[in-house]
Parts: sequence; structure tokens; C-alpha cells
Amino acid sequence: MKAGSAIALLVVGLANILSPSANQCAALPGLRFRDAVAADWTTSAITNTVPGGSALAIATTWRMYRSYGIAGRDTARCVVVTGVWDMIVKLSTPLVAVAWLSAERPVDAGLLQAALVGAALFAVLVAVGLVLLAGPGAADRLGRTLDRVRWLGSRWPERLHELRVDTAWLLRTRWRSLTVWTVAGHANLYLLLVVCLRAVGVTSAEISLAAALAAFAFGRLVTALPLSPGGLGVMEVGLTGALAAVGRADGSSVVAAVLLFRFLTFALPIPLGAICWLAWTGRAPRSTTPSGDGELSAS
Repeated sequence: MKAGSAIALLVVGLANILSPSANQCAALPGLRFRDAVAADWTTSAITNTVPGGSALAIATTWRMYRSYGIAGRDTARCVVVTGVWDMIVKLSTPLVAVAWLSAERPVDAGLLQAALVGAALFAVLVAVGLVLLAGPGAADRLGRTLDRVRWLGSRWPERLHELRVDTAWLLRTRWRSLTVWTVAGHANLYLLLVVCLRAVGVTSAEISLAAALAAFAFGRLVTALPLSPGGLGVMEVGLTGALAAVGRADGSSVVAAVLLFRFLTFALPIPLGAICWLAWTGRAPRSTTPSGDGELSAS
């Protein structure tokens, strides 16, 4: 590997593991960047190693943010908003990729279908979000339904109403920074894939930037449902197949690029997260409820 490629991998890889924390800070005023980094690396390690680890990762985020003095309802709002924003970008990326790739050459039917599926899910997600934010009726109906499930607790209509008000306030005041950092995180991840391809010798003539984006978008789309920890296996197969379909690169080079990409995005956060977890538990974090836990942040 050339020195220039190694430096590019270092810079883009570092930006990749730090960018989600900037997004968390945008969604959660008062959260310190270093605390966001520790929580993100810890929960990434959990997601990448534990089957069904997404739920455990959210619970860990909750505990860590509470120890930093962040109110529980603010954490809930942050998880909802960043999750929805991330999914919106993930589902809309295939449309952008197909439009860009179609300017270069005819688009494969499979990629076009994937883009249409992503567009349909994108429309449904936006519609549901608008319904919930538009008025209290939908939130009340959902809350009454959740109240019937005894093990979920009670007062769900009130909880969802508070979350709706908090979320509407956050989107009014910080939607620009949320959008910028969410798009930047996805763009950096795509750039990291491109750098990995070039580092192993795959040229732009073999896989263009547009083709790489199309493969990247498809690979992210197939991992929208957490079928395995961190998309392990699913992401590798999907991304390798998509890169082979959109380009003319040698198969071994494509596999090498995908493995390098997954090492930086999947494997690297695991030891970093373990270190952050040990450091956090060693601090004996507070278990008490932060002040203002029952008050609106917008007030």
C-alpha cells in the first residue's frame, strides 16, 4: 500500500469513528463531545458483538448519558431523532446513487428495484413521522395501545405527547445541524469505501465514484434490518456482490477492499468500545436521576 493511501485511510477512518458523536451532540444540547465518543464507541462494540445488540446498545446509551447528567427524556428524544434521521438518509441514498449512475450508463434492474424499495420505505417513514408530529391524536391512539401491554408500563399517551413536543422543539431549532452531521456521517462512510477500493488498486475505470455509491447504498439498504450483529456476513456479501455487479474490478481486489472497509468500520470499534466501557465503569457513574428529568428541555 502506498504512503498516500495509508494516510488517506488514517484520516478518513478517524473521521468515520468520530462523526457519529458530532451527530449526537447536535441532537442533545449539553452533551460533551468526549462523552458522546465514549458512549458511541461502547454501544458500537455492543452492536457489533451481541446478537440483537441494538436494544442493549440503547439501554447502555441511556445509562451512560444519565451518568453524564443528561435527563432521561432528553436521551429518549435523541435516540428517536438520530435514528429517524439516519434511516431517512440511508433510504434516500439509493435514489441519489441510481440517478448519478444512470448519467454514466444504463442502470441494472436490480439496483433500480432496490432504489424504488428504499424510496417507498423513505416515504412511509416520513409520512409516519409527520403524522406523529402533526398533532396529538395519533400519539394518543398509539399510547393507549401500548398501555394495554402491561409489561410496558403505563402513562404512554402522556409519555408520547411529551416526546412529540420535545422532538418538535428540537427539529425546529436544530434540524440544520442534525441534517448536516447525519449526511456528513454517511458521506464519510462512503468516502472510506472509495479510499479502501483505491488502496487495494481498484481504479476509477474499474469502479467509478457513482458505481461505488450505488454499491454502498445497496449494502447499507440490506442491513437496514439487524439480522446479525453489526450486519456481520450480510454486509460483506451484499457489498461484495454489489461492487462486482456495478464494476469491472478483479474479484480478489473487491474482496480485499470490502474486508479492509469492514475492519475499519466493524472490527476497530470493538476494542475501542471495550476500553471506553472499562474507563466508564471505573468512574463509578452516578445512578441518581439528573435534575430536570421531568421537565421539557425547550422550556
